[in-house]
Amino acid sequence: MHSDLPLVVVMAHPDDEFAVFPWLEAACRERRNVHCCWLTNGGWGGQDIDRRRAESTAVLRTIGVPPEAMHFIGERLEIPDGELHLRLDQVVPALRELLETLPEAIEVLVPAWEGGHQDHDATQLAAAAASHGGKARLRQFSLYHGAGLSGPWFRVLAPLAENGPSSGLPLGLFSRIKCIFRCTRYPSQWKSFLGLLPFYGLKMFARRPFVLQDVNFSRTAQRPHQGKLLYERRTALTWEAFAEQTSAYRSR
Repeated sequence: MHSDLPLVVVMAHPDDEFAVFPWLEAACRERRNVHCCWLTNGGWGGQDIDRRRAESTAVLRTIGVPPEAMHFIGERLEIPDGELHLRLDQVVPALRELLETLPEAIEVLVPAWEGGHQDHDATQLAAAAASHGGKARLRQFSLYHGAGLSGPWFRVLAPLAENGPSSGLPLGLFSRIKCIFRCTRYPSQWKSFLGLLPFYGLKMFARRPFVLQDVNFSRTAQRPHQGKLLYERRTALTWEAFAEQTSAYRSR
């Protein structure tokens, strides 16, 4: 990472920060100017938006991110969880407005182009559009995807080879344990973490459990991976529909 640059982490939902805990902790330790942004309201299925915001705020404050550096853009714009790809025309200007308050050269972390959740892929598109023309370096982090799997199965923190070379962050045992513990501090999301946390915990045995890849915008012209995407298996949304609805924001 670039310790001399401000760091902006752009996410789709409150709790997506589970995939970047060490990067945020390292940036705060280095006293970098750190900002976190969420582009949907997190209210999927009638979930309590206030509670989700409070959970993310509490966890990130323990890491060192100040509340004033947390930007719940999706909540302010009333962007429904699951529909970010339909509201990019509203989100991009709001995110650009925030980025323009920072130096031109910044590092931006975004969800990987991996087909796990449509909001994650749409978040990468939003961040790329909002930072277009500046000197931002965009890097992507994997959350989860279903490449090579079927049914409900998925992989966690598993960067796709199609997204290019990856670089990892050295992490000691105590730091790995802290990451697992932090995931238990989202009680409103216990159902999600019940399925996710076992795989997340196993990932902590990897040599480099948290890695980043440079964003290659040309990849957005392509299906994230071969076979049915995880969000296609979980929702009625198809890649073809997503691609058409986001065509103005993807590479062609």
